[in-house]
Order: sequence, then C-alpha cells, then structure tokens
Amino acid sequence: MARKFLKLIENTISRYSNGGFLTGDVVELVSNYKSKENYKKLSDDEKNYIDSYFDSDKNYRVVNIKTSQATPAPGNSQNRGDDFTVEVALETGGGRYDMQGKVSLGADLIKKVESADGTFDSPKVPDSDRYDNKIQIDPVEPEENEEEHQTMTQQGDSLKKSNLHLAKQNTKIPSKPATPSPAVSNESYTSEYLPL
Repeated sequence: MARKFLKLIENTISRYSNGGFLTGDVVELVSNYKSKENYKKLSDDEKNYIDSYFDSDKNYRVVNIKTSQATPAPGNSQNRGDDFTVEVALETGGGRYDMQGKVSLGADLIKKVESADGTFDSPKVPDSDRYDNKIQIDPVEPEENEEEHQTMTQQGDSLKKSNLHLAKQNTKIPSKPATPSPAVSNESYTSEYLPL
C-alpha cells in the first residue's frame, strides 16, 4: 500500500509535470517578460498591475498552478497539459501571503529564484524586512552601588534598608533532626535485620 501511495503522490506532484514549478517556489519575472506573447495579450490594466505588483524587493511565491484547459476529472491523464497559468502572491513575511492581491501569469513570464548558496530552497531576506538596529549593548560587569540600587522595606511605622547582596558562601542553618539517622547510629529498628 505504501508503494502505491508514494507512486501516486510522485505522479501527482512532480516538478516537471507542472511546467517546472511547485507551490511554494520563490519566483521573479524574467528579464524580457514584456516581449512574451502571454504578456502582450493582457489588457493594459493587467499589465500595469503586474508591473507595479513586482516592484518590491520582497519574495514572490507560487500559490497555485493551473492548466490552461479544463479537465474532465482530477484523476484524468488530461490534467497535465503543455500550457500553465501560475498564481503568484507576495510574501508579506513569516509564511503569510497577500492572497487578495495575487496575480495569475503564464509560466513563461516567471522563473525560479536561485538563492545565494546556489539552491532554490532558502530565499533571501528582503532588505525591507531587515531592521537596522543602531543600539549596541556591550556586556558590563555589575557594580555594587548601594546608592543607586537601594530598596527600602517598611517595618511597622519605619523604613529599613533592604539587603540586596547575594551570599558568597553557604549559610549554615542550625537544625536538629526529628529522628536519628540510621546511617549514623544503630538505634533504628531496621538495624536488627538489615546490616549496615
């Protein structure tokens, strides 16, 4: 059963059976996308929207892949075609997408983005998502300054300075056991039948 299931999944979601894209891929427009036939046949409004939508440094991810022809059934072999429409959404950060503003493009208008390490797995972090923190906090040894860190406690009607210093050695607490230890003395009743 496991082999049949894996074969079914591999046949269903294969990278090169969907025009070379999988959902979750980071993509960008190809350099000459305005000269492509899929771009030329769009209306002027769609062209302007695509140009403005891809005008940020954020990552764009594939959220859906569709064939251009409708299929009679999901399991039908005609579900794979040679012309694909890819829905692309702007990644707003943390795995969230702009699903309201997503755009559908022909598969020839986009390409996968290669990351700095040469793979397609880890996308770059956009500069607009980076926070330039100009505060540098260097570690400093704590100083014992009683004037700055003085705490007062109230005892009755008067105030008394609190002792905020940590002990530097163990404190011996005077105590007396309630019963004698069987390891120290043989006064325990178990010493009669258990040798120590």
